[in-house]
Amino acid sequence: MLGHRLFPRAKYSIWVDSKSQFRRDPMGVLEALLWRSNSVLAISEHGARSSVYDEAKAVVRKNKATPEEVEVQLTQYRQDGLPEDKRFNGKKALSEASVIVREHTPVTNLFMCLWFNEVVRFTSRDQLSFPYVLWRLKVLKNINMFPVCTRKDLVNSIGHIRKAKPLIKTR
Repeated sequence: MLGHRLFPRAKYSIWVDSKSQFRRDPMGVLEALLWRSNSVLAISEHGARSSVYDEAKAVVRKNKATPEEVEVQLTQYRQDGLPEDKRFNGKKALSEASVIVREHTPVTNLFMCLWFNEVVRFTSRDQLSFPYVLWRLKVLKNINMFPVCTRKDLVNSIGHIRKAKPLIKTR
């Protein structure tokens, strides 16, 4: 999320989730996902759901976060006025976030910092906080929410690698 801080001189970054293996020329990806659509941020849309509230139910059901953690986050988002809409500026608002391509502009850098803050503040499930930050920031309009078929063309899905064994055995 904070690639602009790690690589302050970079104009662009491509982030690929650890469950995926990138298989395309990076310049071609910038061309296809940013430059052709005049976008500053491209992110893969969620393949199964389109609402942050539906995603919250799935997160709890799959034990990716506790019901209490998710409820605290959603309660705050509701109090702030996050709409139940499944679309934002005519686009699907829920991202899968397994591939993120972006130009490092002041607005995208701010967006990523705000998104990071939400992930640290609440659950680590970035899918829950992405629509909220997108809605709150309002000025970030030129986003390419690309479909699952495009993501599948960019990466091979290899699944998350099993967690490493502990260095020290516990009894």
